[in-house]
Amino acid sequence: MRRAWKIAVPLTCAVLISGAMVFEMVHRHHLEQQKLAQQAQAYRVRAEQGDAEAEFHLSTMYLRGQGVPQSYTEAFRWCRRAADQNYARAQDGMGYLYYHGYGLDGDFTEALRWLHLAADQKLPQAENEIGIAYEVGNGVTADYGEAVRWYRLAADQGYAAAEYNLGWMYANGRGITKDRLKARELITRAADHGDRGAKQMLGRSWPAFDKLDKVPLILCLAGGMILVLVYRLPKSSPESQTRFLAAIAGAVTFSFGAFMILSSVYAGALAPSYVAGGFEFATNFTGGILLSIWPQFLWRKSPKWTLWCAGILFVALIALDLELFNHHKNDAAIRFFPMAIGLPLGLGIASAVLLLRAKRGGETDGPSGPDGTAEAENEVPAHP
Repeated sequence: MRRAWKIAVPLTCAVLISGAMVFEMVHRHHLEQQKLAQQAQAYRVRAEQGDAEAEFHLSTMYLRGQGVPQSYTEAFRWCRRAADQNYARAQDGMGYLYYHGYGLDGDFTEALRWLHLAADQKLPQAENEIGIAYEVGNGVTADYGEAVRWYRLAADQGYAAAEYNLGWMYANGRGITKDRLKARELITRAADHGDRGAKQMLGRSWPAFDKLDKVPLILCLAGGMILVLVYRLPKSSPESQTRFLAAIAGAVTFSFGAFMILSSVYAGALAPSYVAGGFEFATNFTGGILLSIWPQFLWRKSPKWTLWCAGILFVALIALDLELFNHHKNDAAIRFFPMAIGLPLGLGIASAVLLLRAKRGGETDGPSGPDGTAEAENEVPAHP
């Protein structure tokens, strides 16, 4: 009975706390929806009186489904009404709707017509989007020089996305002479103005990482610590190969997560090729070690097959890198080389070490002395 109470009390507390948290989240969501509905109604009253700004905001709410049911048709109708009044943000909105095909067939040519109308009024968002169109070649012939010109017009107005895009062009030498110092200056300005991509490139803060980046990093760091702690368990735990592999896997997993963070911080497009290459090599080298350890740790497979895989992978990646370098001869091809050799080298070296250790008896669970069998043979039996 006492044992049942020990289970029931914490379980009940956990259910009550979780229920309270869910109720609070639902309540907040309901209040937020009420607020958005009131805001949409206020915009509607002004929009029906011909207020261009209200028409544009109402269009945005229909586009996102905030406070009103989502409707691309209504979003287009209200945005067009505002754009016909020469409201620059609505003209940019029309370009956005045509560009992405929301509520109508995508039409890059028509999108650019509206974007140019907004850009004529010096709207930086529109200038930046025209730059993107020229960079990727949507609706116009791709022209890096024109992309740089439009990005610069928007960046000169302090528009963060354009500062980032222009810095990227400088970093890669697209449409302009490559200049890493100028690229860093522009991307730093973009980060100061709140651009997330710029913050991530500069490695400024943890929130700059995407959610898909955070999950493997947390798993690597936490999993590495747990596996290292497994190695520190009392001697009564499984000995020899399992403990050895747990310790090595933990240390390498933790190192892999650390190298991923350092690579994001120091090995961006703004870093010199040898710095970026060094971090990429270290990250992929530890990744290769992990690939060799986990099959041994989980399934006790022989290291021979991972050693063969390492050799095949090494040859394939080197051939791919040579092919890329022969065709492009740019920084991307140069940076791919240390990344390409790091993974198979880590895989091959770790597999060879594990194979050598297995041949020397590292997988046995006997005494750790020089010759456990000899000690057993030399023991003198006790006399009754």
